[in-house]
Amino acid sequence: MKTNTPSFWVSFSDGAGNCRHLLAENHFTLHRGPFYELFKQTMPARMADLLRIAIAVYAVDRVAKRQRRNWARSLSLEITVRDAEFWARTPVRDSVLQCIEFVAGEDWQLRFLPESSGGYDAARPLPGIPAPFEEATPIICLYSGGLDSAAGLACRLQDSSRPVIPVTVWHQSAQKELVESQLQRLQMRFRVQLKSLFVPARLYPSTINGRQERSQRCRSFLFASVGGVAAYLGGAACVEVYESGVGALNLPLMAGMVGSRTTRSCHPEFLRRMSGLLTTLTDREFTYQLPFVNMTKGEMVKCLVDNGLSDVAQSTVSCVHHPLREKPHKQCGVCAACIFRRQAMLTAGVSERPGTYKFDLFGQPSSVNEAPESKLKYLAAFLLQLLHLGELRADAELPARIRRHLFGSAILARGQSPQSIVDLLGRYRGE
Repeated sequence: MKTNTPSFWVSFSDGAGNCRHLLAENHFTLHRGPFYELFKQTMPARMADLLRIAIAVYAVDRVAKRQRRNWARSLSLEITVRDAEFWARTPVRDSVLQCIEFVAGEDWQLRFLPESSGGYDAARPLPGIPAPFEEATPIICLYSGGLDSAAGLACRLQDSSRPVIPVTVWHQSAQKELVESQLQRLQMRFRVQLKSLFVPARLYPSTINGRQERSQRCRSFLFASVGGVAAYLGGAACVEVYESGVGALNLPLMAGMVGSRTTRSCHPEFLRRMSGLLTTLTDREFTYQLPFVNMTKGEMVKCLVDNGLSDVAQSTVSCVHHPLREKPHKQCGVCAACIFRRQAMLTAGVSERPGTYKFDLFGQPSSVNEAPESKLKYLAAFLLQLLHLGELRADAELPARIRRHLFGSAILARGQSPQSIVDLLGRYRGE
């Protein structure tokens, strides 16, 4: 298999005596060619190393199956890099681990080994790289093709004329075509200078061998790392992440939905840790930002509707089971992501096409009754959350369960006012 990714490898053990060795190009790949095609610059070794680490972590996260009885794994990795001396420094290695362990919700160990070819001058500073746009530093944003990324980009473009580089990690076969069609519509509507960056990432079927870990908590570390490299090469010091405030806070819906049992892909603390890692790598202030952290998902989708882009909203996919592979349905309709999506779409006034969901919980009563009781646990959880949010009062203390989440997961620091979050959750409950 020929790719433009240099060979490197990762070995890992899962704490249960299972060891495996994965080789780039044979078991997984992440193409660096699109970076050069857009930015016309050779990638510095440390940036290339970051991509190596990110795709290796992503591969291991998918290959190392979680056990039902022992959900949180303990993983030990060895990864070959070009500048092993730099990555082995305790502050650098700890910064990487802090990002991975937070988003994965478990213990990882990393060891960096030098690649055999060598030839990297560790004393040489990272070069300054000009932006690909002469007029202004571009906005660098992560773009998945999901509802939040489309709605967020619409919100951003209606208030800015700066050039934009949406960054997509292309890890599903139909994803590129979907994203291209969405971006074309957004570009036509807002008349902005837009240059998309698609970075193919793949695990080969023989690597998975029919068994893979579905939670994929470390996928967000890969996405954020690719976005960080793009921002550096584009001359920007920020990556924008388009997620609603409610989604970023991600209040647990059920007992036990903490740590590795819940997604932290856009959690403010994860983005703070990624900001620290990229600041360390680039020797300059670098941030990951949530521009719409004070908006509900419904308020964000309203930006699409107000700009005549309801069709873009309907083209997006949110289901955690995507691709569902049950034609004509694209989404299940009963997972937490589908229900959250439906609430936002209805709030914004978007009526989705019949057949979009396998189980249409917000459709005709006959459609609702088709869903077996076992499929309604997330709907019940959302309704229970609605009752809990009713305990919020502007002039009262936070309910204990909400306080534990906000302060326990470092969304808020001790002494920090929760007022903006109370306002956000109050509007969300009203929706």
